[in-house]
Amino acid sequence: MRQLGMGVSVFTNDNRERLPTSRFLPTQRSNANFIPSPERMDTIRLTSEEYPQQDSDELWDGLGLLVQKDYITAPNVFYCPSHHGNFQLIDSHELWNRLDGEKEIVVNYLYRGMGPEGIRVLYNINPTAALVSDTLRSYEDLNHEGGFNILQAGLAVNWFDDVGDQISQDILLRSAGEDDDTNYSSSVNNAWDMLDGNEETPDDAGDIGN
Repeated sequence: MRQLGMGVSVFTNDNRERLPTSRFLPTQRSNANFIPSPERMDTIRLTSEEYPQQDSDELWDGLGLLVQKDYITAPNVFYCPSHHGNFQLIDSHELWNRLDGEKEIVVNYLYRGMGPEGIRVLYNINPTAALVSDTLRSYEDLNHEGGFNILQAGLAVNWFDDVGDQISQDILLRSAGEDDDTNYSSSVNNAWDMLDGNEETPDDAGDIGN
Protein backbone atom coordinates (compact mmCIF):
# COMPACT_ATOMS: atom_id res chain seq x y z
CA MET A 1 0.00 0.00 0.00
CA ARG A 2 2.96 2.34 0.58
CA GLN A 3 4.01 1.73 -3.02
CA LEU A 4 0.50 2.58 -4.18
CA GLY A 5 0.86 5.84 -2.26
CA MET A 6 4.13 6.59 -3.98
CA GLY A 7 2.52 5.91 -7.35
CA VAL A 8 -0.43 8.17 -6.57
CA SER A 9 1.96 10.90 -5.40
CA VAL A 10 3.98 10.88 -8.63
CA PHE A 11 0.83 10.63 -10.77
CA THR A 12 -0.74 13.68 -9.12
CA ASN A 13 2.51 15.65 -9.42
CA ASP A 14 2.41 15.03 -13.18
CA ASN A 15 -1.31 15.71 -13.56
CA ARG A 16 -1.96 19.06 -11.88
CA GLU A 17 -2.46 17.34 -8.51
CA ARG A 18 -5.53 15.47 -9.73
CA LEU A 19 -6.10 11.87 -8.63
CA PRO A 20 -6.38 9.03 -11.17
CA THR A 21 -9.87 9.09 -12.66
CA SER A 22 -12.39 6.27 -12.90
CA ARG A 23 -15.45 5.50 -14.99
CA PHE A 24 -17.19 4.39 -11.79
CA LEU A 25 -17.12 7.87 -10.24
CA PRO A 26 -19.52 10.75 -10.97
CA THR A 27 -18.40 12.90 -13.88
CA GLN A 28 -17.85 16.63 -13.53
CA ARG A 29 -20.89 17.19 -15.71
CA SER A 30 -24.22 15.99 -14.42
CA ASN A 31 -25.56 12.87 -16.14
CA ALA A 32 -28.94 11.71 -14.92
CA ASN A 33 -28.46 8.28 -16.51
CA PHE A 34 -25.18 7.57 -14.75
CA ILE A 35 -25.15 5.70 -11.44
CA PRO A 36 -21.81 5.79 -9.57
CA SER A 37 -20.39 2.39 -8.63
CA PRO A 38 -17.90 2.90 -5.77
CA GLU A 39 -18.01 -0.83 -5.06
CA ARG A 40 -16.28 -1.49 -8.42
CA MET A 41 -13.28 0.68 -7.68
CA ASP A 42 -11.18 -2.43 -7.03
CA THR A 43 -11.43 -3.12 -10.77
CA ILE A 44 -8.31 -1.67 -12.38
CA ARG A 45 -8.73 -3.02 -15.91
CA LEU A 46 -12.03 -3.27 -17.77
CA THR A 47 -13.18 -5.57 -20.56
CA SER A 48 -13.45 -4.77 -24.25
CA GLU A 49 -16.96 -6.26 -24.13
CA GLU A 50 -18.07 -3.62 -21.63
CA TYR A 51 -16.21 -0.81 -23.42
CA PRO A 52 -15.96 -1.92 -27.08
CA GLN A 53 -15.02 1.54 -28.36
CA GLN A 54 -11.88 1.76 -26.23
CA ASP A 55 -8.40 0.81 -27.37
CA SER A 56 -6.69 -1.89 -25.32
CA ASP A 57 -4.48 0.65 -23.56
CA GLU A 58 -7.54 2.68 -22.56
CA LEU A 59 -9.12 -0.16 -20.56
CA TRP A 60 -7.08 0.68 -17.45
CA ASP A 61 -9.16 2.45 -14.80
CA GLY A 62 -8.62 4.10 -11.42
CA LEU A 63 -5.43 2.77 -9.85
CA GLY A 64 -4.88 0.92 -13.12
CA LEU A 65 -3.80 4.25 -14.63
CA LEU A 66 -0.65 3.90 -12.54
CA VAL A 67 0.13 0.82 -14.63
CA GLN A 68 -0.86 2.44 -17.92
CA LYS A 69 1.49 5.36 -17.25
CA ASP A 70 4.29 3.10 -15.89
CA TYR A 71 4.25 4.57 -12.39
CA ILE A 72 3.84 1.02 -11.06
CA THR A 73 4.97 -1.97 -13.09
CA ALA A 74 4.80 -4.84 -10.58
CA PRO A 75 1.35 -6.52 -10.33
CA ASN A 76 1.99 -7.73 -6.77
CA VAL A 77 1.72 -4.13 -5.49
CA PHE A 78 -2.05 -4.32 -6.03
CA TYR A 79 -2.53 -7.45 -3.91
CA CYS A 80 -2.39 -7.70 -0.13
CA PRO A 81 -0.13 -10.66 0.81
CA SER A 82 -2.48 -11.51 3.69
CA HIS A 83 -5.52 -11.89 1.41
CA HIS A 84 -6.99 -15.41 1.21
CA GLY A 85 -10.29 -14.75 -0.57
CA ASN A 86 -11.04 -14.14 -4.21
CA PHE A 87 -8.86 -12.12 -6.58
CA GLN A 88 -5.44 -13.19 -5.36
CA LEU A 89 -2.32 -12.47 -7.38
CA ILE A 90 -1.75 -16.17 -8.00
CA ASP A 91 -5.12 -16.33 -9.75
CA SER A 92 -4.43 -13.25 -11.87
CA HIS A 93 -1.05 -13.94 -13.48
CA GLU A 94 -2.60 -15.02 -16.77
CA LEU A 95 -4.75 -11.89 -16.94
CA TRP A 96 -1.73 -9.64 -16.42
CA ASN A 97 0.26 -11.53 -19.04
CA ARG A 98 -2.47 -11.46 -21.68
CA LEU A 99 -4.17 -8.07 -21.23
CA ASP A 100 -6.43 -8.93 -24.14
CA GLY A 101 -9.54 -7.31 -22.70
CA GLU A 102 -11.52 -10.54 -22.37
CA LYS A 103 -11.60 -10.50 -18.57
CA GLU A 104 -11.39 -7.66 -16.09
CA ILE A 105 -8.64 -7.42 -13.51
CA VAL A 106 -9.89 -7.06 -9.93
CA VAL A 107 -7.44 -6.47 -7.08
CA ASN A 108 -7.92 -6.67 -3.33
CA TYR A 109 -7.45 -3.00 -2.53
CA LEU A 110 -10.34 -0.59 -2.99
CA TYR A 111 -9.69 2.87 -4.44
CA ARG A 112 -11.85 5.84 -3.51
CA GLY A 113 -10.83 8.20 -6.30
CA MET A 114 -11.79 11.39 -4.48
CA GLY A 115 -12.06 13.02 -1.08
CA PRO A 116 -15.10 12.95 1.24
CA GLU A 117 -16.62 16.01 -0.47
CA GLY A 118 -15.97 14.74 -3.98
CA ILE A 119 -12.70 16.67 -4.27
CA ARG A 120 -10.32 15.27 -6.91
CA VAL A 121 -7.31 17.54 -6.25
CA LEU A 122 -5.07 15.73 -3.76
CA TYR A 123 -3.74 18.70 -1.79
CA ASN A 124 -7.28 20.00 -1.19
CA ILE A 125 -8.36 16.78 0.53
CA ASN A 126 -8.18 16.41 4.32
CA PRO A 127 -4.91 14.51 4.87
CA THR A 128 -6.59 12.00 7.22
CA ALA A 129 -9.27 11.04 4.66
CA ALA A 130 -8.98 7.48 3.31
CA LEU A 131 -8.08 7.10 -0.38
CA VAL A 132 -7.28 3.37 -0.58
CA SER A 133 -8.44 0.59 1.72
CA ASP A 134 -8.17 -3.14 2.08
CA THR A 135 -10.95 -4.63 0.01
CA LEU A 136 -14.56 -3.90 0.92
CA ARG A 137 -15.93 -6.28 -1.69
CA SER A 138 -17.43 -8.88 0.63
CA TYR A 139 -17.14 -10.37 4.09
CA GLU A 140 -15.42 -13.47 2.69
CA ASP A 141 -12.78 -11.35 0.94
CA LEU A 142 -11.52 -9.41 3.95
CA ASN A 143 -7.73 -9.01 3.94
CA HIS A 144 -7.43 -8.96 7.74
CA GLU A 145 -9.40 -9.64 10.89
CA GLY A 146 -10.22 -6.73 13.17
CA GLY A 147 -9.47 -3.84 10.90
CA PHE A 148 -8.27 -2.33 7.65
CA ASN A 149 -5.07 -0.86 6.31
CA ILE A 150 -5.77 2.48 4.66
CA LEU A 151 -3.79 4.92 2.55
CA GLN A 152 -4.73 8.43 3.58
CA ALA A 153 -4.77 11.58 1.47
CA GLY A 154 -1.69 12.79 3.34
CA LEU A 155 -0.02 9.66 1.90
CA ALA A 156 0.48 7.98 5.26
CA VAL A 157 -0.42 4.31 5.61
CA ASN A 158 -2.53 3.71 8.71
CA TRP A 159 -4.42 0.96 10.48
CA PHE A 160 -8.13 1.39 11.18
CA ASP A 161 -9.21 -0.67 14.17
CA ASP A 162 -12.71 -1.87 13.33
CA VAL A 163 -14.00 -1.73 16.90
CA GLY A 164 -17.04 -3.97 17.29
CA ASP A 165 -16.62 -5.14 13.69
CA GLN A 166 -18.82 -2.26 12.58
CA ILE A 167 -17.59 -2.35 9.00
CA SER A 168 -16.95 -6.04 8.56
CA GLN A 169 -20.23 -7.11 10.13
CA ASP A 170 -22.73 -4.27 9.88
CA ILE A 171 -21.71 -3.14 6.40
CA LEU A 172 -19.81 -5.84 4.53
CA LEU A 173 -21.82 -8.83 5.70
CA ARG A 174 -25.06 -7.01 4.91
CA SER A 175 -23.73 -5.95 1.50
CA ALA A 176 -22.73 -9.49 0.61
CA GLY A 177 -26.35 -10.56 0.84
CA GLU A 178 -27.73 -7.63 -1.13
CA ASP A 179 -28.77 -7.97 -4.75
CA ASP A 180 -29.46 -4.25 -5.06
CA ASP A 181 -26.34 -2.47 -6.36
CA THR A 182 -27.61 0.84 -5.01
CA ASN A 183 -27.68 -0.52 -1.45
CA TYR A 184 -24.25 -2.05 -1.91
CA SER A 185 -22.87 1.29 -3.14
CA SER A 186 -24.40 3.01 -0.13
CA SER A 187 -22.73 0.50 2.20
CA VAL A 188 -19.34 1.14 0.61
CA ASN A 189 -19.78 4.90 0.96
CA ASN A 190 -20.72 4.44 4.61
CA ALA A 191 -17.56 2.40 5.12
CA TRP A 192 -15.45 5.19 3.62
CA ASP A 193 -17.06 7.66 6.04
CA MET A 194 -16.06 5.44 8.96
CA LEU A 195 -12.52 4.96 7.66
CA ASP A 196 -12.11 8.74 7.51
CA GLY A 197 -12.39 8.81 11.30
CA ASN A 198 -9.13 6.94 11.82
CA GLU A 199 -6.79 8.80 14.18
CA GLU A 200 -4.55 6.03 15.50
CA THR A 201 -1.06 5.75 14.05
CA PRO A 202 0.86 2.51 14.62
CA ASP A 203 4.60 2.56 15.24
CA ASP A 204 5.39 1.62 11.66
CA ALA A 205 3.06 4.12 10.01
CA GLY A 206 4.73 6.92 8.19
CA ASP A 207 4.40 9.68 5.63
CA ILE A 208 5.40 8.63 2.15
CA GLY A 209 6.07 12.20 1.07
CA ASN A 210 4.56 14.67 -1.38
